[in-house]
Formats: sequence, C-alpha cells, structure tokens
Amino acid sequence: MNIVLPGATRQLADFVVATSYRDLPPAALDAGRRSLINFLGVSIGGAHHEEVDSSLKALQRLGVAGTVPILGRKERVDAVNAAFINGTSSAVLDFDSTQMKRTNIHPSGPVLPAILAFAHGRNVGGEDFIAAYILGVEVACRIANGVFGENNPGWHVTGVTGGIGAAAAVAKLLGLDAEKTVAAMSIAANQASGLREMYGTACKALTPGRAARDGLLSAMLAAEGVSAPDKPIEGRKGLSMVFTGHEAPHSMTKELGGAYEIELNIFKPYPCAIVTHAVIDGVSRLCAGSGISPEDIANIELEVAPVAAELAGHGEPKTELQSKFSLTHAAAVAATHRSARVEDFSEEAVHDAGFAALRKSVAVQTRKGLRKNEAFVLIRTSDAKTHSVHVEHALGSLEHPMSDEDIAEKFRALVEPVLGAQRARDLLDRAAMLSKSTDAGSLADYPV
Repeated sequence: MNIVLPGATRQLADFVVATSYRDLPPAALDAGRRSLINFLGVSIGGAHHEEVDSSLKALQRLGVAGTVPILGRKERVDAVNAAFINGTSSAVLDFDSTQMKRTNIHPSGPVLPAILAFAHGRNVGGEDFIAAYILGVEVACRIANGVFGENNPGWHVTGVTGGIGAAAAVAKLLGLDAEKTVAAMSIAANQASGLREMYGTACKALTPGRAARDGLLSAMLAAEGVSAPDKPIEGRKGLSMVFTGHEAPHSMTKELGGAYEIELNIFKPYPCAIVTHAVIDGVSRLCAGSGISPEDIANIELEVAPVAAELAGHGEPKTELQSKFSLTHAAAVAATHRSARVEDFSEEAVHDAGFAALRKSVAVQTRKGLRKNEAFVLIRTSDAKTHSVHVEHALGSLEHPMSDEDIAEKFRALVEPVLGAQRARDLLDRAAMLSKSTDAGSLADYPV
C-alpha cells in the first residue's frame, strides 16, 4: 500500500495544532519574552511617527472605526486595521527584531499585531497567547528560510511569509483544526507580497502591517469555511515555485519541535538596517578607543558583505527613511556620537552639514564571504595615521547579544516619552509576566 505523506503546509499546520505552551522549551519561552518586550517598545516608540499618522488618517477618511486599541495612541479602529497600524508602527523606526538564519525576516511585526488585535475583548490567556506567537514565528521563519535565502531576487520576506505565520497564530487562538489551519495559511499565502525596492521609504514599514492584517483576516475567513488549496507553499504553482522558481525544500519541516526559530531572533541596538550595525560598532570603537573626533577624520574605508551594500546602499540619503539604509550615514553618525540614536536618523540629521561632510569621506567596498553582521573598518586621520578594526559579530547578534537589561533600557527609552515612566514600568512588568495573565489582549490597551 502506498503511503502518501502530508505536504509541508499540512505538516506545519499539524504541528501548530498539536503544540501547546507546555510543550515549549525554556529557551523558546525566554526568546518569546524578550521579543515581546522589544516589539512593544519599538511599536509604541514609533506610534506617533508621521508615516503612522498618515496611514491612520487614510483609514479614517475611509470611515474606519471600532473599539480595538492602537499601541501608544488614543484612537481605536477595527481589528484588522489595528493589526495594520500596529504592524506598521513596529517597523517605522527600523528598530524591530530580526531573524538572520538565511533571510532578514522580522517575524514579530506581522504575528504579534494580528494576535493582539484578535485577543482584544476575548480574555485570551497569557500562555495561549505566547504559544500562538511562538508558533506563528515558527511558521513564518521556516517558510522564509526554506523558500528564500540565496534564492531571493528582491522580495521583502517579512511581507511574503509573515502573514502566513500570523494566520497560523490566529488559527491557533481560534482553536482551528489542521484542515482549517491549512486554509488560513493558504489564504494568507495568496496575499503574500513585499518588495525590497521599497526600502528607504514608508512602504517598507507598511509591509508588516499589511501582512498582520492579511494574516488575521485569513484566519477568520478560514474559520468561517472559506476554502483554499492544501499546498499553497509547495504546490506546482505555489509560493515557492512562483516566487523563486525552486521547489520548496524538505528541510522546511525538518525537526519540528526541536530548537525553535524564535530562539534565533536578534535585537537591534541601533534604529537602522541591521546590515549597518557592524559598521556602527567598528567606527564607534575606533573613535572612542583612539580619541578620534569628526574633525580628525580624513577618510573612512568600509569592507562589508555584498548584501549589506545592496540593502544599505544610499550613499547620499535624501530622507530620514533612506538614512536608515545608508552605510555612509551610519558611519558618519558613529564617528560623531560613537553610537547611533533615533534622532540621528531624522530629517534634520540627514541635512546636517557635519554628517554630510563625513558621508562624503566614506568609501564602501564589498568582500564575498563576509557575514551580514561583519565589517572591516579603517579610519585614516588628518595626521596620516590609520586605525582599523575587524567587527566579527555586531552588537545584538547571537554571538554578541543584547542583555535583558539592554532590551529593557531600550524599551524604557522608547516608551517613557509616550506613556510616561510609571506606565512604561507597569507595561514592562506585565509583558515580562504575561504567562500569568488572563487577558493578554489588554497589553495593547495603554492609550496616551
């Protein structure tokens, strides 16, 4: 008798349905806690960015209204648009967590806004919420790393697979069976999109918002019986073949339940493209260690991975968002402040004469074989001396991680200006202890 094995999508769905909070290892739960705190910080910190304001105004002009809260704001909308705005807020500062196993996916941005919006008013327990989050990240990252990696011609992977992970997470909270969970993932896969061409514009931040919205809606449609194919990822005309021209690899579902993908989440110490962080570390280290001031610098030479130059190649950024994808601006900021802050990527900073002069002194070269979070930095000073450093692993990487206190301090710096110090501390404590909560959705209910 021939035994027909389930496809990759069904295997992922079976795993989501069968796995509970009690099955999750401590390392995954700890990574989930850190990732949730980081997400709340960057989302509330970005909640009043002008691009978020514009997005919300566009929805209001269409008559969108509702009772679901938006992180860090007083307005309320319906669930799918709360997911959209919160997902956008999470990415607008370019401070969101990243998984760099094979792609640069930001899985929290689509998954958490979807389940936060769904959980509002439903008394979802903390353990169930955390399990759904970790499993949604698992789905998004396994598909991303299986389908893309070296085969990515220019897709913004967060937008392609993040919504599928969000759909799986909401399906988990809905208690859908494997068949309907497949349908939810399939409906989300049909809406998958996102282009790297958008990097450096507001459209990049809209991508996780759109994926969160689509994931939530897809799960709700599946719950009501909307049908969809059972092989949306691995099918002959499914996501993998259409987006990359390659079949979905079997490794996509290998060792499910072993180490969890969320354990590979890394956290940004700087609010800009993660491929610029090794440069910031290197320039900061040299300037601090050798007492180099901006006026001392004759030129800066950078050697980075080809993908770093591709993703952060705005040599002369014209806007705030372009500056976040600029190796030259990152180097100029680090040479000036020996770090990089949110305000260093503002419109004012882009047009600052000192930064502009330093950007012109930076030369970027690529070297095959370097990692995305690795760089060689050389600073030549006006007295003809050279200072060089090899940054093997940038701060925030798995090899050089941010501590719990680093993440908490980042949270406080982003949230206190919006909510105030006491409410920021309260939210941080509640996020850290979410597993004890009987109403996880109330995390979003902290209006200004």
